Amino acid sequence: MWALLLVGVVVGVKGQDASEGRTWGDRVQPESDEVEEKQERCEVCDVSNCESPTRCVAGVVSDSCDCCEVCANNEGELCDIGSSSQYGRCGDNLECEEKGGEAICVCREGQTVCGSDGVSYDTPCELNEESARRSYGDLTELTMSYWGPCKEGPVILSPPTDTYGPLGANLTLDCEAKGYPAPTITWQYENVEGDTISLPSDDQMISIQMRGGPGPLMVTGWAQILSLDPNYSGMYHCIASNSEGKVHAKAAVGVYRQEV
Repeated sequence: MWALLLVGVVVGVKGQDASEGRTWGDRVQPESDEVEEKQERCEVCDVSNCESPTRCVAGVVSDSCDCCEVCANNEGELCDIGSSSQYGRCGDNLECEEKGGEAICVCREGQTVCGSDGVSYDTPCELNEESARRSYGDLTELTMSYWGPCKEGPVILSPPTDTYGPLGANLTLDCEAKGYPAPTITWQYENVEGDTISLPSDDQMISIQMRGGPGPLMVTGWAQILSLDPNYSGMYHCIASNSEGKVHAKAAVGVYRQEV
């Protein structure tokens, strides 16, 4: 009776494996291979021979033989997937992911955060690693202030440049700024008579444009003179502003002298 029941159970398990196209032995073989490879590569573990890891900004992990603790790999560093033991394992809150044909440590949370030092960090992991580095020296403690970029007054990264052209030329000034919140770019024009004119104005020969980019939290603005003449000579001001402040940069525009 018991013999018949046991045979039935064994047959049932084997039949289930066959329906999946693999036997039970096939499924456990990869794990067995990993264990055998590890046994061949690793010596008998003796923790008394292990060195204590220090200054590990991403925490500590077990080595590839699961014996000693070693410094974990930081965000952005190469890492091992599966049983490979070439680069090492990722640290706290990091996962090893394949990107561009390489496996690198990636933060599980990809949102930007603002640090207590007023600096924006691309991920919480980047902030945590910088905080750990500071803890090893006599530096100010770093914590997370809030999710999202730090509020920052505008900075003009690429100011307009002095530009001269012939009569009737199509001339364009450009200006790039960055900040958070993303700034707004406006323009002002001081003519040779000393008058200040806000742009755009009623003059259809001067066009003003603005768009986001080319980078995060950046904007680019243009002032285009469709047909240059002496009336448009003067100083053009690029003004970048947000809730945290205002900055400006200027450039001269002129017309070439006519040859006699």
